[in-house]
Amino acid sequence: MSSNTLKGIRKLSAALMLLSGVTHLSQLVVYGFALNVIGAATFGAIYLVVGIYLLKPGTLGLWLGSYLPLAGGIMGACRYLLVHNNPFSLFHIGIDLIVVPSCLYLLALEYRRLQQVAVKSYT
Repeated sequence: MSSNTLKGIRKLSAALMLLSGVTHLSQLVVYGFALNVIGAATFGAIYLVVGIYLLKPGTLGLWLGSYLPLAGGIMGACRYLLVHNNPFSLFHIGIDLIVVPSCLYLLALEYRRLQQVAVKSYT
């Protein structure tokens, strides 16, 4: 896969995390300050940070993008099923289903690349 394609996947993941962050926070305006909405908004603030880190080079953003949306998606599904079924939750889970595998894929490629560099340096 080309370098531009990989950069595009990373930028798409960053954009989706930033969008998710904004829409998580917007739930405070739509639904008010119920405890479950405050929890969702907190994840929104976290997702804004994840999106910013995904715009930067390095693996930290990929690690954050692999695990935080996974945890948030699981909690969002529980929230949807048990507490408050709303369209925001479905939208956010959809974003998580794109971002998490994308970040894991990019991490796998990066660590494979690093492994190849290490092998070449020893030979």
